[in-house]
Amino acid sequence: MKHHRIGPKRKWDRRGAVEGLPLQLIIMVVIAGVAITIILAWLAPWKNKVDLASVSPSPNNITHGYTTGVTLTAYDTKDNKLSGVTLVVDGCSCHASGQTNSTGAVKFSLKPDLPPGTISGEITVTATYSGTMTIEKTTVIVVT
Repeated sequence: MKHHRIGPKRKWDRRGAVEGLPLQLIIMVVIAGVAITIILAWLAPWKNKVDLASVSPSPNNITHGYTTGVTLTAYDTKDNKLSGVTLVVDGCSCHASGQTNSTGAVKFSLKPDLPPGTISGEITVTATYSGTMTIEKTTVIVVT
């Protein structure tokens, strides 16, 4: 009884080639695959990181001479509310600072004053957050 071989017969030559492919090429492909896997694994944690994208005041227009409650909400790069953002309010005789809570918001009670002879002004809100890097964003509350 004669045994039949299934599949093609692999041939090796004296230079280390398998079926016409040089051994060096095979080694380079394996090393490149391993290197790409290592690089992708190293970068993978960055895709889940979020940073400060914006700060939204509510209301964004207030009247001078009156005390107004203003809620500032910070949003991350995935448009979710972001806690731990430091907010500094400055302008029109208003100076305050605070940090967003677990709902991404902080509330301030502001009573702006305008200099004599002016009809409008701005309160600058500066938000600072240390996520993957320290990011600073600004927005304005208009005073009329």
